[in-house]
Amino acid sequence: MYDLKNRKTFVRRVKVNGINLENFYIGCTLSILGRLIKIIDFACEDTRKLLHKDVQVTFAMIKPMATNIVGKIITHLYDHGLRISKMKKARLTAEDIHVLYRSLVGDSTFPFLLEHLSGQLVYGMELVGKEAVSNCIKMLGDRDPLKAEPGTIRALYGIDSVRNCVHAASSPEGALQDIEYFFPPPPIRATRLRLTATLSNCTLCIVKPHAVREGKLGTALEIIDEGGFDVTALNMFIVEMDNAAEFYEVYKGIVQEYKGMVEELASGPCVAMEIVAKDKSVVTAVEFRKLVGPADPEIARLLRPHTLRAKLGKTKVQNAIHCSDLDVDGLLEVEYFFKILDL
Repeated sequence: MYDLKNRKTFVRRVKVNGINLENFYIGCTLSILGRLIKIIDFACEDTRKLLHKDVQVTFAMIKPMATNIVGKIITHLYDHGLRISKMKKARLTAEDIHVLYRSLVGDSTFPFLLEHLSGQLVYGMELVGKEAVSNCIKMLGDRDPLKAEPGTIRALYGIDSVRNCVHAASSPEGALQDIEYFFPPPPIRATRLRLTATLSNCTLCIVKPHAVREGKLGTALEIIDEGGFDVTALNMFIVEMDNAAEFYEVYKGIVQEYKGMVEELASGPCVAMEIVAKDKSVVTAVEFRKLVGPADPEIARLLRPHTLRAKLGKTKVQNAIHCSDLDVDGLLEVEYFFKILDL
């Protein structure tokens, strides 16, 4: 990798943990040796032909659904070859609906879509994969769940042609327009489709980069919902090494795994969530910590087999989930991700 600005080699051929071929596509941002690198084009035409054959990005939006069903849909997409490269939870306005459903404004179902989605929370996603646009549409099935092929997402979880689980872009051009709209740059992000953190009786949950890469996000959402918690805000972040070190600074000199924890958090996209207990009489951070389980997944599997780390973790560093350890840390950590890192 050559730095054109400074006219020197940035990195020679070397293995970078946490990055594989499917992570590379035009427009993505990767954390490579502590530096965020945006992929803007191929170096040569031969590389384009070899690596980019049939690879596309598309846009999909999960409509208002129970969190456990959202998790099942995300797992379905992953199992069928689509990877999430951007994701956030946002509340739709009438203007947002007119933009995202511009091709259906004249359709007889549009007034019902407007009523169903206005002011509601949805999950927007940029998806990457081979022929992503057509494959995503095929996975969803017919707009009317009653006409959708068995095994498709709408057949499994849809109700009618309005409450049909997921909206998806119908063309590559439309996908790029939807992605640009749903994930705007910082100046516009402050006013359009803002993050939805409540900052009240909350705690932070991070699905770590290795767990995102391994397709465990959907299962995590299912366990969180079934464990008695709501996901009130969600965003996919790429955390720079300096920010990861700052975030975990409280563990420096305290836990042996500090360096590995920092490197893992900065190794690729993670998903941060604000968690709030469904039972408003309990302290969210304390109760959610119980659901996450011991830091060592091996110990968790012995003592707390139904916890998140027991089911999804691998090692003390790659233990799938970070959560706020103390009640007083919950709000501070949510603010760090949803107010400071999102600037």
